[in-house]
Amino acid sequence: MKTRHSLIVLTFSLLLAFSAFGQRPQGQERKFTGTVIDGTVNKPMIGANVLIKTLADSLLRGTTTDGQGKFEIVRPDIPQVKLEITFIGYKTISRVHSFRESVELGEIVLLEDTKVLGEVLIEGQIPVGEQKGDTTSFNANAFKTQQNAQAEDLIRKMPGISFQNGQIQAQGEQVQKILVDGREFFGSDPNIALRNLPADAIDRVEVLDQRSDQSRLTGFDDGNYTKTINIILREDRKNGQFGRVYGGYGTDDRYSAGGSLNLFGGDRRVSILGLFNNINQQNFSSQDLAGVTANASGGGGRRGGFGGGRWGGGNNNFFVGNDIGIIGTNALGLNYSDKWGKKVNFTGSYFFNNTNNTLRQTTNRETIINEDLSQFYQESLINNVENFNHRANARIEADLNEKNSLIITPNISFQTNRTYSDRDALTLNSEGDSLSALRSISNAETQAYTISNNLTYRYKFDKTGRTFSTDINTSWNNRDLYSDLLAANRDYNRNFLDTSLQETNSLNEGFNYRVNLTLTEPLGEKSIGTFGYQISNNKTRADQKTRVFDEDNIPQLDTALSNEFNNKFTTQRLRTGYAYNNNGWNINLNLDYQNARLDNESFFPTEGVFKRDFNNILPSANINYRNRETGFSWRLRYRTDTDEPSVNELQNVVNNQNPLNLRVGNPSLGQSFNHNFFANISKVNLEKSRTFFMFVNYSATSNFIGNSTFVASQDTLINGEILLRPGGQISQPVNLDGNWRTRFFLTYGAPIPKLKLQFNTNTRLGFNRTPGLINGDKNLNDNIDLSQGITLSSNISKNVDFSVSTTGTYTIVNSSLQSNLDQNYYIQESNIRLYFSPNNGKLFVGNTVNNMLYSGLSEGFDQSVWLWNIEGGFRFAKNNKAELKVVIFDLLNQNNSISRTISDVAITDVFTNVLTRYGMLTFTYIIGNFKEPEPSNNQPWQRMRPGGGRTW
Repeated sequence: MKTRHSLIVLTFSLLLAFSAFGQRPQGQERKFTGTVIDGTVNKPMIGANVLIKTLADSLLRGTTTDGQGKFEIVRPDIPQVKLEITFIGYKTISRVHSFRESVELGEIVLLEDTKVLGEVLIEGQIPVGEQKGDTTSFNANAFKTQQNAQAEDLIRKMPGISFQNGQIQAQGEQVQKILVDGREFFGSDPNIALRNLPADAIDRVEVLDQRSDQSRLTGFDDGNYTKTINIILREDRKNGQFGRVYGGYGTDDRYSAGGSLNLFGGDRRVSILGLFNNINQQNFSSQDLAGVTANASGGGGRRGGFGGGRWGGGNNNFFVGNDIGIIGTNALGLNYSDKWGKKVNFTGSYFFNNTNNTLRQTTNRETIINEDLSQFYQESLINNVENFNHRANARIEADLNEKNSLIITPNISFQTNRTYSDRDALTLNSEGDSLSALRSISNAETQAYTISNNLTYRYKFDKTGRTFSTDINTSWNNRDLYSDLLAANRDYNRNFLDTSLQETNSLNEGFNYRVNLTLTEPLGEKSIGTFGYQISNNKTRADQKTRVFDEDNIPQLDTALSNEFNNKFTTQRLRTGYAYNNNGWNINLNLDYQNARLDNESFFPTEGVFKRDFNNILPSANINYRNRETGFSWRLRYRTDTDEPSVNELQNVVNNQNPLNLRVGNPSLGQSFNHNFFANISKVNLEKSRTFFMFVNYSATSNFIGNSTFVASQDTLINGEILLRPGGQISQPVNLDGNWRTRFFLTYGAPIPKLKLQFNTNTRLGFNRTPGLINGDKNLNDNIDLSQGITLSSNISKNVDFSVSTTGTYTIVNSSLQSNLDQNYYIQESNIRLYFSPNNGKLFVGNTVNNMLYSGLSEGFDQSVWLWNIEGGFRFAKNNKAELKVVIFDLLNQNNSISRTISDVAITDVFTNVLTRYGMLTFTYIIGNFKEPEPSNNQPWQRMRPGGGRTW
């Protein structure tokens, strides 16, 4: 523990040293303003580059003009700078500006450059981006993409952006929300925006840690952040209709059809999308697919392989998803946003999807029992899952008057899920002798709904900085499950076979609310204090009844598998805080007191009441520093919180869907307490278009909710009624100490101008200690991840686009119970992507070659898997809007999926079927009809960076 604390102090000291090195005096900001006019037509020029340089031509900062040709850019606080206005095909305007001169430049006219150097066009320098406080803003014009590319193709080229297991990450953290011009787009689902917006409609891409609604309304940082990407559209794409429609058919009856249509008219925006295919193509996230892997034994962990993704779906990129199984999808969506009058902003969406997944899995698991003993589990699983989901959400922002503001975000979702599972399993001892076997077939149907709403209200007093706000969150949920199970168990020691048939009805209902009241009070010109009170109540009811059919085929209630249970968890919190903001420094300190009460009541099969109280002091701190002149910034964040156990973890009822792997809840569970420390450094160098991001994260959990696992060596009765065969196991959640984890992430990006390439490197180090109990003995499972990734991507033109990337991860696995255990493994993922068009997009060909290398896994899982996809076609009609292409997916027919999961006492390898070779012919048509931008009195920085609590 002392070593860990020393590490934190050392990191903090290094950050202070970096800030002292990067700090420069800052005066009052002066901003260049002006309008660039196209001298050939005498109209405002959109997208002209405005660059500020030193007299020695070193780039300091830059921006582009908006839809009215206007620009605003902060003038560096130095005596003289060089100001350049450039646009491809026009003469560059350059002038030296002294500090005492006016920064209001008025109209600047660019004239066409009539000089032609053969057929060569000399392009101007485009800044890759800039750092605006804690927001990194990338210029879309600085990245070349192929014709008809999507937003995802553009964003994956940007420094610090990567895709891991099908999820987008920015600066090493998973992106949880993507906004379009500050507005939600089909709720907070990141994938929909990425896969349904054209790249050529994007002006800028912002990466930021978005604060909560209440924090943005009051101006006080409450420590709640969401990693967010905000896509800023070009002004000339905000009025008109754009989108695409496509359809394709291929071998093995593979098909893909769908499209998207965006109807934009100023503030009013309507988006419609559809998706119909059986090639694992999805444009939505897993939040709509609950239950798809409900009965899978693997999942999670480090999954390799390639699931099929969007190949042949009318998209030109080579994204390969991570969707296991063979999935058919039908989806429809509608998104609407508008400004109602001058005071109300509205965004709402409806989304429907239906998926059918056929899943085949092979599982190998080693369970560590003690220093000399392990047990092995092998399983073959067939899953067929059908899922229906409806969800609707809205966001209403209203400035009622100068003092009163309101944000309302209702959400509703309905789901139906049907799952069929066929499981064949075997347990073996350390010598490889069979202990017991299982064959089971189950059917389950689940119907569920969730209704929630969040209301945030703020009142501003006459005194500047004094506000009162309240945040009220309510949620109702219901989950109704019916399942049946037919199982046959064989005991090899006694050569005995028994069978069972059962049906289960399970109902889970929940209601929770959270009310947060906050008062802010100015303590000076640069500081503010906050005082608050929060109360929350999470109430759940669980009722499960299982009936086992007797010899006469009459169902009898099984009390060991049945339970009625109520749980109520109430917390009250007193909050105090202090904030200071001056000259690039932002300091937030908070100290909270929390009282929590856990109240459990059991009604069946036995009656009982269990109550516990918890009292905690919860400190938190957030310290930011940024230097606008150098682009250097760093952040320190420390916070504490508590986690309550879920109703499934508390319910004292046995789940025997897999009779060899039973699970039971624990009504005596308590809450866990978490410490989290986060520090990051970022540097954006506009002069050389270089980006640097680094973060260190350390977290520790006391009273961690882990697992206690019992492995039976002989026939064992559980609760005096449930028979556990030799080799079978039962696990129960328990509170344990000793859980802690740390991560280090570094990414660096720089251009190679002579080759027109972008170089990016990612370094990841991770450590995770997970405690667990196995037959009463405590085991500490330590995982150490060492990962290095390198990417080279082209930035040549829309006709030549390629990238080469590789990421290797070596994982060291240590177990305290078996110190000599050798389960270290290595996974390397490599990718080569090439797109080429010899005649400006008319004819094109594309290749993607992926390789997954596995080493150190269990027998039969060490493989080198190649996935080669190829496509070719031609575009025609006006502006190449029509496209016909042929796609061959998995040319070598090697595609598969392999994963490894490390838990507290077990190591699990899973092989899963995925989409394999097919060919498809696809036709795509691009829709694009735009109007001239509407006049606006807003300045560009006001449109891109909304103030106060507004998101747009």
